[in-house]
Amino acid sequence: MTLFNELQNLMIKYRFRPNKKIAQHFLTNDSLVEKLVVLADLSEKDTVLEIGPGTGFLTRALLEKCKVVAVEIDEDLCNLLEQELPKEKLNLICEDFLKAELPSFNKVVSLPPYFQSAVIIYKLLEHDFDLGVLVFQREFAEKLVSIPGFENYCALTVLAQYAFETKIVQTVSPSSFFPKPNGESAVVVLKANKQFGEVKNQKAFAVFAKNVFRFRNKNLANALDKSMQFILPSLNISKEEFDKKVVSLEMLNEKVGLIPVEGFVQAFNHFYK
Repeated sequence: MTLFNELQNLMIKYRFRPNKKIAQHFLTNDSLVEKLVVLADLSEKDTVLEIGPGTGFLTRALLEKCKVVAVEIDEDLCNLLEQELPKEKLNLICEDFLKAELPSFNKVVSLPPYFQSAVIIYKLLEHDFDLGVLVFQREFAEKLVSIPGFENYCALTVLAQYAFETKIVQTVSPSSFFPKPNGESAVVVLKANKQFGEVKNQKAFAVFAKNVFRFRNKNLANALDKSMQFILPSLNISKEEFDKKVVSLEMLNEKVGLIPVEGFVQAFNHFYK
């Protein structure tokens, strides 16, 4: 039986349809399931986080390899997952992922809801894990792998690449889902590797990058001036100390959108006390 036929049977059995309000697109591509599992390089020692398991087709394949923490907001689908999946290695959390308290995990394998891609990445960046294999809309995936000077290079790019090596490994046709999403998707691999050095405080670094990037087309000196009131509380320094540190900072004349990840790390550490 194909995954599409299995999905149809489950929709009849549990009386549900894809929920447009939370952008549900159910995976129906067997080969993509296999690809995600292979890319995750799983063993019995791993605990995988899956965000939005849906009908559990990927979850089922993950459970054959390791423990799974699956977070699903849809009550009907939670009931389906409880009935259809083996429970020995499954920790099913029926909550909004963005509000849920997460147990420990060391890998992420997921097809999260596309409309929440950015906030999901921001939450994941608050946790330490070794490897992520995730499917996003291609346009969003390209932000994660972008480079300075490109229009899609943004604060999210900086924060993701600070924590991980980011790589798009393949594109995914809309026909891999029911209903079909608009446009192609992409498989992204996030491999933990702080190759640009350590920041002194990761949460404060996120505040710094997000606010400075609001002025991406201005030079760093102007961006710091305009964002100072927003970033100062998280830097643990006074305005006087901030002003002194600005004067001694290199790259002040660089446009924000042209500053590489390591430049943001250096600039933040220069200010943070």
